[in-house]
Amino acid sequence: MPYLKNAWYPATWAEKLVNDIHAIQILDDPIVLFRNGSGTLSALYDACPHRFAPLSLGKWKSGVLACGYHGLEFDGSGTCIRNPHGKGMIPKALGVRSYPVAERYGMIWIWAGDADKADENLLPSLPILEDEDFSWVLGELDVSAHYELVIDNLLDLTHVEFMHPFLASEGGSVRTSYAAKQDGNIVSAIYETRDEEITGLFQLLWEGEQSTAHLRANMRWQPPTYLDLETSMGVEEGVAENDPRVPVLHLLTPIGEEGTRYFWAAGRNRAHGNEEISKMLHFGTQNAFENEDEPMINAVRSRMHSNDLFAHKPALLPTDEAGVRARRILARLIEDECRDDENQA
Repeated sequence: MPYLKNAWYPATWAEKLVNDIHAIQILDDPIVLFRNGSGTLSALYDACPHRFAPLSLGKWKSGVLACGYHGLEFDGSGTCIRNPHGKGMIPKALGVRSYPVAERYGMIWIWAGDADKADENLLPSLPILEDEDFSWVLGELDVSAHYELVIDNLLDLTHVEFMHPFLASEGGSVRTSYAAKQDGNIVSAIYETRDEEITGLFQLLWEGEQSTAHLRANMRWQPPTYLDLETSMGVEEGVAENDPRVPVLHLLTPIGEEGTRYFWAAGRNRAHGNEEISKMLHFGTQNAFENEDEPMINAVRSRMHSNDLFAHKPALLPTDEAGVRARRILARLIEDECRDDENQA
């Protein structure tokens, strides 16, 4: 299945890349990330053009990568700047593909397609990550399945009651209302469960004496792979300003047809500076994704003959609407991009 290439994909949390090199894979491409002496980011195809040794296995010094096989040196643009062999001649074929790279919201992003079309204005808008009203914990994991299955899972939160005891209580589906909305290419799945027992997640932040409240969750998807979830609990009919809120961002990178790199950030508007709550929030969130969602998504894929969901003629429920809309939008965007590429060829 093809990918949407002309888009920004999350590569790694910026805090992980200081004075070192970092190997990743995006849309089947191996990529090596590094900074130069002044902190400027670079991303190169992770293979020396001489004998294809991974450059990430080489040596990094002041923004220059030296291949660990024969010592050829490359700068951040992918230009070979030193050949230690013979008379030091540098053939044109020694160039390495470079990728546009950006840093925003504490994340490093890579443009996977045509470099001439890279535009930082097309980065996802996630200003909540810089909102001082929230404290954040960060995490990541690998999912052994196609990224669209992960998007399906996130847009259909009806599974939470049955798989995530930390995030919901039993019987919530009976009291849950659901709506799917689309605004251009952005799809939202909106849930509200009335008279829900205070969940384990919100017990970390709850300050009232009530044992039940209204749980609200709004999952929003931006193509190709960005999702942000706004959750809150409160006793009023609408969301009150002082209700405890737990926004969670989900940033996905297709590694290949059978793998997804999953970055997440969970915030809270209460208990700032409480390290114990930070640890519990991190554990609960990571555990839900890594030990509850991932095994199920992987098991689902094991019963599918391909990653083409619609080819399997699935029985659809009303709560699948948001996921179906997202799949159709993504398919159209990929088709449009492929057509443009063919017209330019």
